[in-house]
Amino acid sequence: MEKSDLTGLSDLPKYLQEEEVSEEFKELISSLPTEKGWLLGNLYQYQGFWHPSRSLQKIVTCQNQFEARDSDIFLATLPKSGTTWLKAMVFALVNRTKYDPKSNQTQHPLVSNNPHELVRYLELEPRIDYNQVDTYPPPRLIATHLPFVSLPESVKKSGSKLVYLCRNPKDNFVSLSQFVNKSRTEEMGSNLLEETFDKFCRGVNICGPFWDHALGYWKQSLENPERVLFLKYEEMKEDPGNHLRKIAEFIGCPISKEEESFDLVDQILELCSFDHLSNLEVNRTGKLSSGHNNSSFFRRGEEEQLSKDCRELISSLPTQKDWLPGNLYQYQGFWLPSHYLQNILTCRNQFQPRQSDIFLVTLPKSGTTWLKAMVFALVNRTQYDPKSNQTQHPLVSNNPHELVPFLELEPRIDYNQIDSCPPPRLIATHLPLISLPESVKKSGCKIVYLCRNPKDTFVSLWHFTNKMRTEEMGSISIEETFESFCRGVNVCGPVWDHALGFWKESLENPERVLFLKYEELKEDPENHLRRIAEVIGCPISMEEESFDLVDQILELCSFDRLSNLEVNRIGKQPSGLNNSSFFRRGEVGDWKNHLTPQMALKLDEIIKEKLGDSGLAF
Repeated sequence: MEKSDLTGLSDLPKYLQEEEVSEEFKELISSLPTEKGWLLGNLYQYQGFWHPSRSLQKIVTCQNQFEARDSDIFLATLPKSGTTWLKAMVFALVNRTKYDPKSNQTQHPLVSNNPHELVRYLELEPRIDYNQVDTYPPPRLIATHLPFVSLPESVKKSGSKLVYLCRNPKDNFVSLSQFVNKSRTEEMGSNLLEETFDKFCRGVNICGPFWDHALGYWKQSLENPERVLFLKYEEMKEDPGNHLRKIAEFIGCPISKEEESFDLVDQILELCSFDHLSNLEVNRTGKLSSGHNNSSFFRRGEEEQLSKDCRELISSLPTQKDWLPGNLYQYQGFWLPSHYLQNILTCRNQFQPRQSDIFLVTLPKSGTTWLKAMVFALVNRTQYDPKSNQTQHPLVSNNPHELVPFLELEPRIDYNQIDSCPPPRLIATHLPLISLPESVKKSGCKIVYLCRNPKDTFVSLWHFTNKMRTEEMGSISIEETFESFCRGVNVCGPVWDHALGFWKESLENPERVLFLKYEELKEDPENHLRRIAEVIGCPISMEEESFDLVDQILELCSFDRLSNLEVNRIGKQPSGLNNSSFFRRGEVGDWKNHLTPQMALKLDEIIKEKLGDSGLAF
């Protein structure tokens, strides 16, 4: 949407509103190369870098008017490279004698102000009064996104310090793309990822090209290491304590032995942590003078969520493109997203199984939601009467995925909380047998495995993936995903190896592992429910049979019943997925409506070859 499309919208934030420009500046802009911007209007190439017009006028003004001092400290970054975090840490560091970091609950300025209000930009503030800036006491903390070539000459010639923080360009692009889409109004819609990616690769982004921006400061840090400190976001995330000490030393306020003795560095890092800052009232509900929501500056990036061990593991694994944005990594023979890998490592170290645990294992889109609902109702039937399904049963007010959590999928799993759950604990997983924690394999816990005809699994997974893809991403073709599926490249695939692992285990340990087929469960749900009850140790009694308990549970957990509940029509998961996306009528043989005869034959031949003489067939 161009500017003309937004004419008459009075509620535009300031960062999208036009500003008056001088005639001299209009002449400058008319002489510059131009490209369409990511947000609104155009970007202009000035001194080799791309800027919006509203920033460009301020850049020229500060180049002409700003007078640097030797005591100034400049924090230079590209947008979405850790700017907010860097501002917070250096502000707390420089002002630590004035504002005790320990007072972070009540008195510290970072508790009541967004970091961007405490450390102003050289070139971005609306109507900067450089006379007022001149009155600030030393050291002045000043932020900038400017490339080195565009800094005022007074800065380059002064003895001021420059701390430059850069970030992996792939993470930088993703974070910038998401930030821009947050900044766009509903009328403007979102940018296409492919379109912004193409621009980023051509260097057409605010203050881009990325490589030239980083290279300018990198060379300066080599030529003038006493003036320019070059830092990498990833290394600072890995070892923030020593990087903070390094910054303190560089800007002339080193951490003393006395300060080390009372853990000053840890106090500053805690005060400036993502969890602390993002949850402050000012950062959840406040706005900057530009009109940006303070909350838009707090996004926990993927890099931030992965541990060092997980990042090292990922770097060593084969990778393939996922059906959604991002990659899959082949670990122990199966394809997994990075957050699965992180949680696998975590649960391997922290999860303690019990003999009374019951694991519900499936591949995605193999009847997981139905299985969770039925087994939850079965196990809890004495506490929650299935007949009370109209009002009181937990399945009426909760999605089944909220009642039976995944071992490896929940954000920030609290294993202490899981440990406090009374027996029997119901736990779901999509993990292959080989990737389950050794403690699970060695325990006496029960495993119920539900598999589905691979052709129907594929079709359901393809539909589900397209539900999850945004409008901007567009749909993924059935041909493309089918080719990946046939190579085993899908979440927790290959499907044949996943099923075969639990099939063999069910033959070796039938008292522990119950292997079920979705098609047989659909055909005769009553007897399969009785069989599940028997295996997990809570068989249906004769008295329960007399009042049709099995039919009551099946009615409560039927597709028609669950899919029409309000919680499943309009509710959302913590991940952001709509509860409704888990309800698609899984008809047996639906693959015939989507796969060509050639596709079906190809997959049948692959499955037959992979399963061999195991005794498992579809």
